[in-house]
Amino acid sequence: MVAPDTTPSEVDLVARESNVQRDKTFQDAGLSLERFPQSSGEADLVDKLLADEIEKLSLEEKERNTFDLYGMAQETKDPENIDELLEQMELEIRKINRREAYEKAKYLNEEYVMGKDFRHIFLCCDGFDVKSAAHRIVQHFEVKRELFGDAPPLARNLLMSDLSEDDMNVLNSGAWQILPERDAAGRLVLVICPGYRDNSVAMDSHLRSQAYFVLSFLLTEDVQRKGIVVVVCLFGESLVKLQHTIFLQFDRMKKIRSGGVHKVAGVHFLLSQEYLRPLVFGMQWLLPEHLRTKVRVHFGNFEQLKFKLQTFGIPMDCFPCHPNKPINLENHLQWIQSQRKQEERGNSNTADTIVPGRFDVLFGRGNTRNHTGNVRAAHIADMFRDKYESVGKFEKTAIAERIVTIIQESQGRFLKWEDDVWVEVDQQAARNKISHFYRNTRNKGGPSQSKQSTSDGSAIDDGSATNSEGELLASAVSKRTQSHSTQQSTKRIQKRRPRDD
Repeated sequence: MVAPDTTPSEVDLVARESNVQRDKTFQDAGLSLERFPQSSGEADLVDKLLADEIEKLSLEEKERNTFDLYGMAQETKDPENIDELLEQMELEIRKINRREAYEKAKYLNEEYVMGKDFRHIFLCCDGFDVKSAAHRIVQHFEVKRELFGDAPPLARNLLMSDLSEDDMNVLNSGAWQILPERDAAGRLVLVICPGYRDNSVAMDSHLRSQAYFVLSFLLTEDVQRKGIVVVVCLFGESLVKLQHTIFLQFDRMKKIRSGGVHKVAGVHFLLSQEYLRPLVFGMQWLLPEHLRTKVRVHFGNFEQLKFKLQTFGIPMDCFPCHPNKPINLENHLQWIQSQRKQEERGNSNTADTIVPGRFDVLFGRGNTRNHTGNVRAAHIADMFRDKYESVGKFEKTAIAERIVTIIQESQGRFLKWEDDVWVEVDQQAARNKISHFYRNTRNKGGPSQSKQSTSDGSAIDDGSATNSEGELLASAVSKRTQSHSTQQSTKRIQKRRPRDD
């Protein structure tokens, strides 16, 4: 575990002190700092050191880690004195001696570097600790300068056009992917599959491709508030040959992490082969101390691994990696295409790229039929079926709008795939989606016992596998849908859109 070849600075002094203590513990246990553990005995020793670390945590710290892992932690909220904190952060930045890249970026594009929204993300990432945020934003520009030089990317968000051909080949390989669905807590899930990387490509291309994720896609306020979940899939015998390369990459990735603006809520390592245990515990030991205690290591066959991840709220229907199959690139390439379209339209802020969430209702064919938001929408619609079939046209529209409102109030959206991106439809299209569901199932003789297809091609499950959620939802919905609510909605629809549908 060789220390990174960076000049000492105030940016990572605390991290360095932590690393010194960590490496001393490693050496005292008789383990080498120059390689990953090599045997089961060494892996067991590292496992014990990691367990001792967790045991030393306070009860409050253990609970916080558990809440983060299971998506139960509260999102970060802005303090009332946010403007004052931004001013204090600027004063802290001026105290940092080595900030050449920061000043260069400020010279190139002061509006970007000094932008309130941009700086607010760094504050949010570090829990509104102005000193930590100041160091992070300075290191952020140091990392960008090292990877991309003094070119325009230094002073703006990264674009796909900033990547070289080799960089794009790495990106297209899918070794790093964002899942098309978020986890149960609405967090992005980053899947890393080092066994699928192209070892013939230079290390810098891998790092620039990864930086496109870490320094660009994750540079959003939503991510800073909720955090992200990382899943590392250690599948394939090629990982044994890549151990040394992975070791060196971890070393350089420390620098990128220190300049990244993302909160990692949890890290999951997956492995189906016992002989890879030394590798996974070595990788875990290389992580920063605050992350090592948020790691969960999962052994087993793929079905067992799927079940374990699902208990943490991670969606598995769209998971791209399998121990015995090639990596699935369908969703990843679709995401790349969507990103490119956004940039071609002049929108370099990837925060505007919609990633379907758990409660979103999706239009279209294919995998949308099993999306949890569609399954949930079917439950709600079925609760209103008897009422819907017994009333007139205007009342039907009011009921459909009420169902749409229930979905929207629980952070669900109605999305369709248009021009290679997900876009949110208007209120009338959302109501029509619900109405289409009723008409389609009526024409087929009522709801089926398994799956029902809407007339626009998207299918909605009856949710037999999620009865517990359906029962809870039914109880909540029944309290919110008294007769006077339907009557009020009817009057509003008649007044505003007398000729809807």
